[in-house]
Amino acid sequence: MSRLLFWALLAPTIAIAEDSMSYIFYDNQEFLVNNSNLARISWTEVEAAFNHPAHVDVASYGGLDWTKPYPGSPVDGFQAHLRIANDVPWPASFASNETTEVTALTFSIPDSLMDHSKGLPKPMDPSWFICQHYFVSALPDPTEPVDHSCGFLSAECRADMETSLTGGWTKEDPDVPCSALILDPIPVSCQDTLGLVRGDVIAWNSDTFTDQAAAKLVAMDELNPWSWFIGTGGVEEGNSTAYYEASNRTYVIGTVFGYSTSVTDSNKQTPKLSLACLRPDPLWRYYRQVLCHVFDPAIRYQLGLCMCFGCRITKQLEREFQQLCSFSCEYGYGPPTACQCLEYSGTPKTTPDANWVDEGPLEGVAGDDFVNPGSFACKRDTWPGLTCRSC
Repeated sequence: MSRLLFWALLAPTIAIAEDSMSYIFYDNQEFLVNNSNLARISWTEVEAAFNHPAHVDVASYGGLDWTKPYPGSPVDGFQAHLRIANDVPWPASFASNETTEVTALTFSIPDSLMDHSKGLPKPMDPSWFICQHYFVSALPDPTEPVDHSCGFLSAECRADMETSLTGGWTKEDPDVPCSALILDPIPVSCQDTLGLVRGDVIAWNSDTFTDQAAAKLVAMDELNPWSWFIGTGGVEEGNSTAYYEASNRTYVIGTVFGYSTSVTDSNKQTPKLSLACLRPDPLWRYYRQVLCHVFDPAIRYQLGLCMCFGCRITKQLEREFQQLCSFSCEYGYGPPTACQCLEYSGTPKTTPDANWVDEGPLEGVAGDDFVNPGSFACKRDTWPGLTCRSC
């Protein structure tokens, strides 16, 4: 079994490496936790990049009070935190002049489980064992906001995940009772929505809370060199494809509140699974960073004279529209009509009227007519007025 499963259990023995390097999954792939997909990156660079994250998301979920003997009582206020930092450089010894977009996951617990006088979690009762499962998918529609309670998963999928992550508790190894282990696939009933995804697992028990660094790692929203990181491979700085890849991934976190070997048979109950799903909202919602303000359902960006109105768009043109709105807001200028101005093409299109209702792309217009409008706009500080397409 991979050392990653025991990572949190062994955390009390970990000390910051002299070279201040962190472990990171190089890219998202089916066999996520294969050793071949594990890389090292400068913690100094990662920490600096996350001082100004490009995207964030937070999902709340319910759990059980693990400070009391198992099975405890329900408590709300557990949270999963997602941050994305762009253009984090790989060490020159690993990949020369290449960067990656780093996603970090951290977790926090309810106030009632914290000892605020010490700024640390309260001790965990020895009767508990927690297994936290991570699944990363690029399949869900990135133009739709993610439901933090994972409501987009079918009832069959959710039921099968419950069985997979709790039904085999202690059967494989009583000392590490997790029902599913690393590289186990997500249930077949979930694969239409998430694809063939194989998970990572982090496990901890009461011993983890005897060390401050380990306790913070699993129960406090603090980035540190041992936080859970995933990249987008190696790319040149400013690679828009990598930006979108990082921000369009959906993270399904299944936290299982289970019992340890110290629990008697009479007190054993089926462990509780809590699901949380994270992904930043569609990118246009995040141009608040350049003082744009968003109004729904007709998404609108404002910065001085900047007005860029969004309507229904096809997935094929999603990235182009996002780049245009970024340019529009950053430079305080937008197209005069509700259109998507695009790079010169073989078939120029006239500007449509502003007072129309769109139900899709213009008739007879193919996506191949247009290439990377954001690059055009940013490099030339202008809008190619002869080639417009409705949203």
